Amino acid sequence: MCIEHSFVNSQEWTISRSVPDIRLGIVGSLSSGKSALVHRYLTGTYMQEESPEGGRFKKEIQIDNQSYLLLIRDEGGPPEIQNMGV
Repeated sequence: MCIEHSFVNSQEWTISRSVPDIRLGIVGSLSSGKSALVHRYLTGTYMQEESPEGGRFKKEIQIDNQSYLLLIRDEGGPPEIQNMGV
């Protein structure tokens, strides 16, 4: 299953389709700071503890006065596991 299907098929990510979405997948080596980077972007704060499990997040953003729903999928674990669903 590709990342796009994971976003589209998850009820957690489904909202009114009147707002266009932007999908972003974060992948990288274990303990490379992926989750910390996503957390910093979403909250403006730094994570105190490492988060190896990854996650799915959403944030409404504005680009050129247009609203978008930014869908972020943070893939946890080693790269071999991350790519299994692609």
